[in-house]
Amino acid sequence: MNTFISYASDIKVTAGKIKKYLDSFGFNCFLAHEDILPQTVWPEEIVKALKRCDLFLPLLTPKFIDSYYCQQETGFAYCKGTEILPIMISMEPMGMIADLQAVKFNKEEIETSCWKIIKHVGNNKKLSEPILDALIAWFGESSSYDSAAKRADSILNEFEFSRRQVRQIKLHIKENSQIHKTKEARNSIFKFMDKYNTYFNDEFKNWYDSKRASRMWMR
Repeated sequence: MNTFISYASDIKVTAGKIKKYLDSFGFNCFLAHEDILPQTVWPEEIVKALKRCDLFLPLLTPKFIDSYYCQQETGFAYCKGTEILPIMISMEPMGMIADLQAVKFNKEEIETSCWKIIKHVGNNKKLSEPILDALIAWFGESSSYDSAAKRADSILNEFEFSRRQVRQIKLHIKENSQIHKTKEARNSIFKFMDKYNTYFNDEFKNWYDSKRASRMWMR
């Protein structure tokens, strides 16, 4: 998925933090001050990025309203029919995007605010597949009981997964001992297995509920 972040220069540091966080979950963000090479014609590169983007994220601030570039980028995305998710940093959506659902963003809580974006896009059927794939990979990379429990709680019952994705999650539960041996993830994983019951037979459920897996540390 390709994402275009539209922003005014006064928040380019915040924009860079957003890009870094979202890129780790498959957003592939374009950010003009980072992605346009020196001696390149800026308007041409911006138009190319706008043409190929699947998601447009306008970072709304007072200076965004005053920026010709930001206004033109928003108009381009709107006319192209690109999915637009307004990000309310210090302004509400206006003009043609005034009626679109927006995400409230706190610059002091980058990760929490970015997670709101991830949840919104992860629940958008048109855009969700690469984001959910990245989240599943992140879950599978859990390197401690604590991270496995937190990641299970964050994703397993927050999104709708395809058959292929459920099978991948099942494989991670089976192969990653940090996931299947932590008792803190039991509630999330059992709830997930109940939701996608047809993919989990009794043999798998009994194994997961045994001393070889999630009951290892339980009396």
